[in-house]
Amino acid sequence: MKVLYILSSPHGGSTLLSLVLGNHPVIANLGEVSFIPKLLAIQGKCTCGDMLAECSEWADVFAELQSMTGVDMRLSPYELYLGDAIQAKGGSQLDKAHQTNWRRQLAKFRSLIDRAALRAPSWGGIGWRTLPSIKKSIENTMQLYRAASTAWDKEIIVDASKFPRKAIHLYQQYPDDVRILHLARDGRGVTTSRMRYMDALKAAERWRHYHQLTRDLLKQWVPEEHRMMMHYEDFVKSPGPAMESLCEWMGVPYQKDMLEFGNEIIVHSAGGNPARFNISGGIKPADEKWRTQLNDDMLQKFDAIAGKLNRDLGYE
Repeated sequence: MKVLYILSSPHGGSTLLSLVLGNHPVIANLGEVSFIPKLLAIQGKCTCGDMLAECSEWADVFAELQSMTGVDMRLSPYELYLGDAIQAKGGSQLDKAHQTNWRRQLAKFRSLIDRAALRAPSWGGIGWRTLPSIKKSIENTMQLYRAASTAWDKEIIVDASKFPRKAIHLYQQYPDDVRILHLARDGRGVTTSRMRYMDALKAAERWRHYHQLTRDLLKQWVPEEHRMMMHYEDFVKSPGPAMESLCEWMGVPYQKDMLEFGNEIIVHSAGGNPARFNISGGIKPADEKWRTQLNDDMLQKFDAIAGKLNRDLGYE
């Protein structure tokens, strides 16, 4: 079993890309694995439309996982710790019973220690300075991957959780099995998309922080041959060549029908953008509303916050 972990900012295109990858006969798209405990706890849905805890396909995964760990996540969603997937207080489908102030503070404490460890010089590796709880979360996540691989008879597992530090720990603990894809989208497009519920300057800052952190950590901890960069705009403009290149890198044959979407296709993945529930429209051109919705003043402010990084990523 191999794992492809996708790193992308929110509204960056990871949902669509993971859905396309999941159309390959040897690949299973699990969605956003880190949010599976929350979805189970709040009775969230699988992309097939059933509650995740009641989905017949996921039942096989949870049964296999129980045989491996002794934990039935449907009954005890958080017993198998998969890491801290903390949402903003105003986030959709917030699990208020679990995401208490105490847990938020604990997650913040772990995050501070982990960020310091990952930013330190690389000598001696990272294992000796990784918190035991983080190591355990990585082991548990890998167990979930293995359960899905066995239950669904798939060679490659796709996780679109998008957590940079978790991606690094997964790779460091399982370098032979984990590969990382950095999916970038023009920061101006992401900012415009997030303006529906967030201040533009805050959206620009979050985009900059996410991709800068991703670039820095990948450069420090993951060899070039085990990571790949893809631009969302290139993917939606020429999905065939983009998927051919990605499949070649992953070591699987490209399948043209990966790009074919229809109402008869039933997808079983967890978490992600609500757009995951409707893939019948296929792949559409990149949304460039930012060209008309961001005025000169907003563009200047974006450039001051994130313009250099946007250009470094290939956007003029």
